[in-house]
Amino acid sequence: MIRTVFLLLVISLSGCTAIFGDTFHDRAQGYLDAETKDRMQPVEGQEDLPIQDLYIIPEVTMTTASALVLDEDGDFVVPGPKALVLVDDEESMSLVESQGTALNPRLERDGAGTQVLRLNGYFAFAWTAVAEALAVSDYTLTDLNRSTGTYYITIYDPLAERPEKSFWQWLTNSNELGVEVGYLLRMNRSRLGVYLSLQKDTETLADDALAVSFLSDLQKLLVK
Repeated sequence: MIRTVFLLLVISLSGCTAIFGDTFHDRAQGYLDAETKDRMQPVEGQEDLPIQDLYIIPEVTMTTASALVLDEDGDFVVPGPKALVLVDDEESMSLVESQGTALNPRLERDGAGTQVLRLNGYFAFAWTAVAEALAVSDYTLTDLNRSTGTYYITIYDPLAERPEKSFWQWLTNSNELGVEVGYLLRMNRSRLGVYLSLQKDTETLADDALAVSFLSDLQKLLVK
């Protein structure tokens, strides 16, 4: 019984095409094949009929600036939106503009009396310039984090004791001094540029004499 009902349903649906013909045919582009007819002419001896166009189609001239684009088959090409590009104002500087920016490095004391090295210009350019200067310096750049404005460096401290003694140092009870010590060089934004400070860790500033010595060396490298 179910099979019979199913077959009748298929036959009835198939018959729709025969009954209704191409009623459901997509005629969205049928206007492209339409023929333009001549205007209706009045009968001789009678007044002209008040005929006017209801839906006026403007003439379209294809130019390079036209929004209407056809492919090689003559089909309309749907225009796509332009790609959204997010550009950091600082990063958008051209190379020529960046190279022409004067850092003007200068040693100053901030409001708390901390020794800092101030630089003019954008953060992006100053960040790169300092990284390049550290790379050719006598100091070791071990890591960096641009998001926090931090360079991780090591500075040789001739007065620092080594954490581990060799066998001969232990045997002779000698305290050999001199070791590489890790420091943080922080770059902070300011109203007129950026400034650098030397820290032992995130909470502690480096010794003032060491900060003056290190920042002075960095200043010389940046003015070259």
